[in-house]
Amino acid sequence: MLEIMLILLVIFAVAAINTRHLRHAVIYLGFFSLCISLVYLLYNAPDIAIAEAIIGSTLSTILYLVALQKYKIFTIYCKVDNIDEASYSDLIDNTQLMKTVKKFCTKQELEAQIIHSSLPLENIVSNYKYAIIIENYSYKFIIHGHYDNYQLEKLNIFLKNDPDFHDSFEINNISEVLE
Repeated sequence: MLEIMLILLVIFAVAAINTRHLRHAVIYLGFFSLCISLVYLLYNAPDIAIAEAIIGSTLSTILYLVALQKYKIFTIYCKVDNIDEASYSDLIDNTQLMKTVKKFCTKQELEAQIIHSSLPLENIVSNYKYAIIIENYSYKFIIHGHYDNYQLEKLNIFLKNDPDFHDSFEINNISEVLE
């Protein structure tokens, strides 16, 4: 029985490290804690086993899952046209707009995920999940999004209050653009 528990410990530890989803990692760590509490029990340490089962397996797993529930990603697609994507991504990531959008994400407790794509706007809208899509033109930035996205209105207000962006951006409803 002890050997089976030790093998399960290794399996759950490797699974927690190699999973792509944070929620799965937390669940694997909960099972890891449950197995380690059984190992403590097999080693005749019931007081430590009970503490590990309550704290490690139950309480910490619940706390991690609640914390992950609050983790929100703000996906930003940067539309790239006729420019080498690698050099363009460096160019657009260092613009004042992207720095301000990242500041907005930090203030709203969002994790900014920036994706550079040369796909047509229609393709991004129909096939990918996004919060906003940014197109860079020589005279201004155009930010596309859905008006039912409450973060879009907050971003609009945040950018309008920034002195560098009075007229250098425009926000469009994506459904109106695609018609």
